[in-house]
Amino acid sequence: MIDLCNGNTLNCLNNGQCAADITSNTTYCECASCHDGSVCEHTITRQSQIDTTYVYLIVSIIALFFSLLNNILGLELFIGCSRVRRTNCGIYLIVYSILSVLSSISFVVNQSLAYYVEKIANNALMNFPDYQCYFAKIGYNSLVYACIWLNACIAFERGLIVCFDSKTNATRWRSVCTITVLTVIAGGSAIPMMVYHCDFGNIPSLQTARLFLVWFSTVAGLSTYVLAILLILLSFARRIRRYGTENGSFMKTYLKLFYSHLFIFIPPFAYAFGYIPYSIVINTQDPSQWYFQCGISMVEFIVKVLLESLQGVPPVLTWLLFIYPSKVYMTEYYMNTWSGQRLARIIIFFRGNHGRKQSFYHDTTNCTSDAPARLNWSRFMTTGTDLIRSGGRELTHIPVRPIY
Repeated sequence: MIDLCNGNTLNCLNNGQCAADITSNTTYCECASCHDGSVCEHTITRQSQIDTTYVYLIVSIIALFFSLLNNILGLELFIGCSRVRRTNCGIYLIVYSILSVLSSISFVVNQSLAYYVEKIANNALMNFPDYQCYFAKIGYNSLVYACIWLNACIAFERGLIVCFDSKTNATRWRSVCTITVLTVIAGGSAIPMMVYHCDFGNIPSLQTARLFLVWFSTVAGLSTYVLAILLILLSFARRIRRYGTENGSFMKTYLKLFYSHLFIFIPPFAYAFGYIPYSIVINTQDPSQWYFQCGISMVEFIVKVLLESLQGVPPVLTWLLFIYPSKVYMTEYYMNTWSGQRLARIIIFFRGNHGRKQSFYHDTTNCTSDAPARLNWSRFMTTGTDLIRSGGRELTHIPVRPIY
């Protein structure tokens, strides 16, 4: 058999190999991965083995399900409970939950449209190229940045309450003014992008304005988080100086205070955990490479999808981040919401230790003057047992703590 490639002048580039087509008696270049062309002269920079658009469409649908579940449960508490609704944190959380749902819906719409445009040729959306600008760059990003800002405001508000007790929680003017200012900033920054259809590259002034807004949001948001954390940590030291230490140990008392207020730090830590890994990866990789570069392995692809998806996790898990870690919010949730009462019934049903709870109830009612016993009684109330006996029980029967 004659080797057609033997002595052939076909010069395959980039480690391409000469191959023969016996039926047509011709030769061609068999290119290595990430190369294409008649002699493998073109380099493919972006992977095409995995349908990235379809993967993110599935991720967006899953995120929307958890977002609706968490934020509806959260809104049931934030709106339905007057003790939460009349506070600054309550106003922030109501707006935060609504924007979280809208951001999840916007993400699903954007991914659905992207999948539709990519898979269906000559579709109607090809005549409306601005949808990507409005949904992805303006709509979704604006909502996500608003959630980050509101989370920073919640952390700062909680820092003020811890530092100055509950004096700053008497009116809601601060939250209303802050949300108004953020709305004006968001609207003002979105108008130029809508006018110029997100054409950052060809308009230097718009590119400069966008860069300024990104840096402003990042620096101001981080500064708000840091200031809130400093206020809380300094208030712990002030409390110890005022009321003394436990067993003479400053560090033990400080750590105990930190643990009792750990629910305040969970949302900021969640945002840090969601954004920092992706920011490190995207800023340390080669600028000439795509995020999903050609030749990427399946493991690396999954890790990068998870890293990018982590940024959208905090707005999705509102109930788990803001309500579940807080004993005060959980008490309100079990006692003042329909879903909380049903969840309490389920918890009691699966515990199946009615005798031990009756004994615990008897012990706590005989020791109501003891502060630790009252705290245990408050924790017992969060199981919903007494709520089932009397659905309209008032909060005066348990220790009242400030809502934040």
